Amino acid sequence: MLDLHTHLFNARYVPLASVIANAMGKDESHLANQVARLLEALTGSSYPEQISLVEQQFQDEDAHDEYRLEQFWSITEHELLAATGSLDGMSKGASALHGESLAAPVFGLLRSSNLMDIIESLSKIDYAAEGWAGALPSAYATVASYKSLEASLLFGDFLAWAKSVVKKALRVVTALMDPKAWGEVENYLEFFLTMLKSEETMLAKVLAGYGNDLPPLQISHYMMDMQMAYALHKPPYYSFHPVQVDRMQTLQRSNPSRVFGFSAFDPRRDDWRLRAEESLAKGFLGFKFYPAMGYKPTGNDPDIQARVDAFFDFCVERDAAIFVHCTPQGFQTRLKQGAYAHPKHWRDVLGNTRWSKLRLCLGHAGGGRMENGSLKSPGWMADSDKEWADTDNFARIVTELCTTHPNVYCEIGYITALFENDKREIFVANIERARRAAVEGNLPYDLLDKMAYGSDWHMPDMVDNTRKYLDVFLEIMNRDTYKGYLDQFFWKNAYRFLKLPS
Repeated sequence: MLDLHTHLFNARYVPLASVIANAMGKDESHLANQVARLLEALTGSSYPEQISLVEQQFQDEDAHDEYRLEQFWSITEHELLAATGSLDGMSKGASALHGESLAAPVFGLLRSSNLMDIIESLSKIDYAAEGWAGALPSAYATVASYKSLEASLLFGDFLAWAKSVVKKALRVVTALMDPKAWGEVENYLEFFLTMLKSEETMLAKVLAGYGNDLPPLQISHYMMDMQMAYALHKPPYYSFHPVQVDRMQTLQRSNPSRVFGFSAFDPRRDDWRLRAEESLAKGFLGFKFYPAMGYKPTGNDPDIQARVDAFFDFCVERDAAIFVHCTPQGFQTRLKQGAYAHPKHWRDVLGNTRWSKLRLCLGHAGGGRMENGSLKSPGWMADSDKEWADTDNFARIVTELCTTHPNVYCEIGYITALFENDKREIFVANIERARRAAVEGNLPYDLLDKMAYGSDWHMPDMVDNTRKYLDVFLEIMNRDTYKGYLDQFFWKNAYRFLKLPS
């Protein structure tokens, strides 16, 4: 089995301060900058992962968020203790040092650490200037700086102060972020927790999420080059080239024939060709193309379009694969450019004989029912012939491209409506609409020879429901109508797209 849509990058791979500020409706935010520093510092912590959120029972969402905040604090406390350099402290735990003065020699390294500076900076945030006017629990009422406390401050008291600072910053920043900034309602605390994991831990979590009763599991993961999408062009903690690419190459080489990777393309990079050549030379199979980040397959400004066209030529010449985000929403900036992912643009590209053999996979296969401003796509949740035929139905256009062009595929990740049984039947009905249309139009390919399984693992609903999402498609593909396509859907179609030997 091959999951054709996963992500294994963490908080250090994205321009996190810009991502957070944009969701707050800004280009720049001191709070976003300092929270990003905190999350970057915590990323890859050796603190052992706690029980999955999906296994917990909570009275309400506030209680759920409080649990998440406690997880953040546990990781932070672990890293503060690690910053002391004290082997005794790490082995016995923070409580063993609670009675020590913060001025004691054992805390010398901690006092000068990056994490201490981050927490001190967070304590000085002007929340009113950031746009926060709400009330907070009394536990978040803190002095501005630990340095203003008594010189004899005990480590235990310092930890209590730091805990309130960290939890306040995370609670406020996520409250100020638009929950629909990326389309569907997002719980940013949960997303950030996932983003703290190391690449190796993420991979292990993907594989564990599927259970141990399946055939050998392979995954394809996608990188994203997001820096140029944001107004200030702030770099991520890890530069895309060479650091991110090299780290992912190492992960792939450590898991040969099990993990396949795609680098990323951004036409705003003057040196895109050098980056692309280096990525292919390092074993990446192709490139992620993410229109919501501010560029389209067609219709860009002339300089950008010239680079996009040259990139398509490059990929056709090398038969390199392109995986494209294809829903009206997604990881977009506050400019809300999700409409750039409209598959009509790919119809124009593929209609040009210059690029008709482009090797392309349309991620999410157009997605479910979604809106982005005036753009409305019924997607795979179209519940009538009229809706399916809608001019802006991403899903229908995707199926037409797949059944028309030799190297065009789609994957079906992150359509959460399919967890509902009635929505599942709508999805199946639309598969049949698309297959009938291909036969009636005398098109050369059956949709089920072009559609592949994917999850979009990285998004919280997929992290918490990895096996549940797979089970949706196991149920569908084991129906009598589709049993003959089970292997195609779960691995053979992906193999053809990726050009893997079968």
